[in-house]
Amino acid sequence: MKHLIDKYRSGDISPEELDILSDMVSKTSDEELSDILHEDWYAFSSDKQRRTVLLSGFFQKKHLSGIAAGIMLVISAGLALSLAGLRSEQKQMAVRLVTVSSEGAGQSTVTLPDGSKVILNTRSTITYPSDFGLDSREVELSGEGYFDVAKDPDKKFIVNAPGMEITVHGTKFNVYAYPDADMSEMSLVEGSVSLRSGESVIDVEPNEKVCVTRNTGRMNLIKTDNEIETLWLHDRIVFINDPLYKVFDVLQRCFGVQIECSDNVNLSDRYTATFKDKRISDILEVIKMHYGFSYEHDGHIIRIDR
Repeated sequence: MKHLIDKYRSGDISPEELDILSDMVSKTSDEELSDILHEDWYAFSSDKQRRTVLLSGFFQKKHLSGIAAGIMLVISAGLALSLAGLRSEQKQMAVRLVTVSSEGAGQSTVTLPDGSKVILNTRSTITYPSDFGLDSREVELSGEGYFDVAKDPDKKFIVNAPGMEITVHGTKFNVYAYPDADMSEMSLVEGSVSLRSGESVIDVEPNEKVCVTRNTGRMNLIKTDNEIETLWLHDRIVFINDPLYKVFDVLQRCFGVQIECSDNVNLSDRYTATFKDKRISDILEVIKMHYGFSYEHDGHIIRIDR
């Protein structure tokens, strides 16, 4: 026992050895503890306040078992705290964060441990704990992702994204929440979800979209067309007599870019086309020939002028 106590005091004891020592302390008589731990009485109760309390109990009892009980109390408390600390540290080390990112261009598909599937758009990242699904189902999203959530009545599925928290049981929805955008959006394809921003909560139905203004937390619930909201999932991009502001909005979603237009660009002009090419530069070149504007591509920001 003395050897294990020395290891405990030096911080070199293992969790298994702590279990053994704790068991030995509980099974050893007061007399034996007094002989073995007489020196450790002072080592473990060096803190003045703790030692005063323990010595007070000893003088009130005025017999050997009082010393042994006091020593046992200090040892057992120390063992319990140290064991809990070590186990907590081991648990934290065991549970790590898993991060999956899509590349600068293109999509990535992630299958979570519970069977839920997430398709990440370009420049998007999803993060979740390695023990996902054991006690809870919670992920963090940066960018844009389409979620097909596996149903589990006992465990809610929670998506944390810039400006909002989305809670579901099993459903399909699209989240647009790039960190450098002014607004976050959630479009519900099927099922039902609740969306929280700050202290406000909105319940959403299919073909509805919630827009969250990040700097104020204000939420706006509107009707939407899920085919448009999820165009980026498909190989084709189709415009049928759509205004340019809608065209640019679709391109932003499909390619994870931010398009800024000068005031001299008429965003109400109509456009019809079908694109199979997934490179935004090629698409902009075609649109440019129709409307005569120029554009600059700086990272993920595109500036359009006329």
